[in-house]
Amino acid sequence: MAESVHADVLEHILIRLDVKLLIRCKRVCKSWHSLITNPGFINRHLNRSYNEDRYNNNLDSRRISLPDKSSSHGRYNSYYDLVGSSNGLVCIISCLVSCKLLVCNPLTREVRQLESPRLIGVLQLCWGFGYDSSRDDYKVVVGTKKGENQTCFEVLSLKSNVWRVVEVKYTFIITKAGILCNGALHWIVKDQNNKKLIISYDLSKEEFEEMPQPENAIYEFTHSSYLGTVKECLCIISPNDYFPVHDVWLMKKYDVKESWEMLPCHHEMKRNIVHYLGLPKDESFFLHYVEPWFSEDLSYRLWRFTVPIFVKSLVSPHKSALGFQSRH
Repeated sequence: MAESVHADVLEHILIRLDVKLLIRCKRVCKSWHSLITNPGFINRHLNRSYNEDRYNNNLDSRRISLPDKSSSHGRYNSYYDLVGSSNGLVCIISCLVSCKLLVCNPLTREVRQLESPRLIGVLQLCWGFGYDSSRDDYKVVVGTKKGENQTCFEVLSLKSNVWRVVEVKYTFIITKAGILCNGALHWIVKDQNNKKLIISYDLSKEEFEEMPQPENAIYEFTHSSYLGTVKECLCIISPNDYFPVHDVWLMKKYDVKESWEMLPCHHEMKRNIVHYLGLPKDESFFLHYVEPWFSEDLSYRLWRFTVPIFVKSLVSPHKSALGFQSRH
């Protein structure tokens, strides 16, 4: 029966299923397995997943996070750090036994260990993870302290699994996690003159650039300001005296200084769905770990702008997606 369904009709049906069901469907027969593991199908399913979230009128974005100490979602473990997420892949640093850099798909439970940077777990000042659409590759960026007044940036691509130094600059990194937006990672830094800047690292061009900030009398870039994304746009969030209200500046057109706009204090924000990764307390994920990694207990949080965007996908950490243009 499964073999007799026309391929086009079958794909039309299967592409509407979520990842959990598709994993089960791979076991039905060889032809279904071949279709579901085909790179073209994986990319079309990925695009559909993105669009379902994008055009959900009740949702700003779907995000992924590690549980914190106060969270009831998943298992808190101080030995993990979340580097970033792109196209359903999640990059983490695990320092359970020895420090390892891992990329995984928490839904398919595929895990790949990457070459570790030389100073992993010791002097990391910042990091980030994202998709390079020009080379159809994923990249990890790490900034480590070099001397007293400089940061050494290194990049690793999943295809090469080799670290390269790309830049040595910036005296002080203020924000640790690189915010992925428009194919670039973003941090707040200080330059040699102690001036606070927003910098971007374009994953395709492999170039750093200073991002324009709002020119407005009421704009204030404070010591507690941080970066995030809202409505797929880069934003600056500054807590103010009326907590939990925040000042949120939105860059409505990427890299266009005049497009910065402050959201009204009582602006009605769509909710974020935050999934939580409950990772094991040992390295059993290399040994067919059987407990669920991915919390199905969803947290609807308004102010989780810094948490990485997540999409449910079949993308494997062992293979790059082919021809998919990531929107982050």
